[in-house]
Amino acid sequence: MKHILHILIIAFGLCLLCQSCEDPIDVTLDEADRLLVVDAWLDDIPGKDQIISLSYSQPYFDSTQVSGINEANIKITTDSGVEYIFENINDDGDYRIEPNFTWIHEEVGTTFSLSIDLGAVSYSAAAYKNRVPEIDSIQQDFRESDAFADDGIYCNFFATDLEGLGDTYWIKTYKNGAYLNRPSEINLAFDAGFSSGSEVDNLVFIQPIQELNNPVDDNFTPIPWVTGDEIRVEIHSITNEAFFYMEVLRDQLLNSSNSIFAEPQANTSGNITSNDEKEVLGYFNVASTSFMVDTIR
Repeated sequence: MKHILHILIIAFGLCLLCQSCEDPIDVTLDEADRLLVVDAWLDDIPGKDQIISLSYSQPYFDSTQVSGINEANIKITTDSGVEYIFENINDDGDYRIEPNFTWIHEEVGTTFSLSIDLGAVSYSAAAYKNRVPEIDSIQQDFRESDAFADDGIYCNFFATDLEGLGDTYWIKTYKNGAYLNRPSEINLAFDAGFSSGSEVDNLVFIQPIQELNNPVDDNFTPIPWVTGDEIRVEIHSITNEAFFYMEVLRDQLLNSSNSIFAEPQANTSGNITSNDEKEVLGYFNVASTSFMVDTIR
């Protein structure tokens, strides 16, 4: 009887412990400085508007819509002295330059200097336009009896990393015109592999990178394509610094999936500086691009 009583007491204690674990906790965070956020990922895709977005950071628990900054003056200057003015046409925090011949055809090796004037504070950054390989093909396969995915059509893209160590890329996939932008769909490559330590130079991108052009669900399970879908794969050249920035950003975005092993959230510092020496969030990169479009059959 004593053993049964002990078991009941322990069980009751565990129930109380579980209930206490479910109690909501109100967390009060210290006030943080409002920081400028710059989204300036530009490329040379024909017919595409080039957009630089400005906003301010918000408190961690503030879920309201971010308001754009509309009073800035923004220009980009190349190392040959060509200037491109970005204008805020719609008062939405987005500064645009319409596609034009000279922008699209700025050569690989060009250095771009970004200048943002915002009242008494100015911001600057530099980006080097790196090279990019062509996409050879997009392969479609019908797979069945896969333990980790539903039966259906899945795609792999094939491209070969350029000769010479140190090329870095951001591979983007679009499904029916919609960018696959889940954190787990951020597809980065260092040469033909995942990291600088791989030293897989001048090879076809490894299969896990090829596979990341398939959409996934909330559980990271691949979703098959359907006949008639359009797949578009783009390879964007990025600097090594942009590669490491995106790695950190992806890890931060996926942090919640690490359960009890999740690390404290922190701002990801980019390559933009200010004359008042305050931290600036965001990044400036100008990419060479290659792309291929196919219809699922």
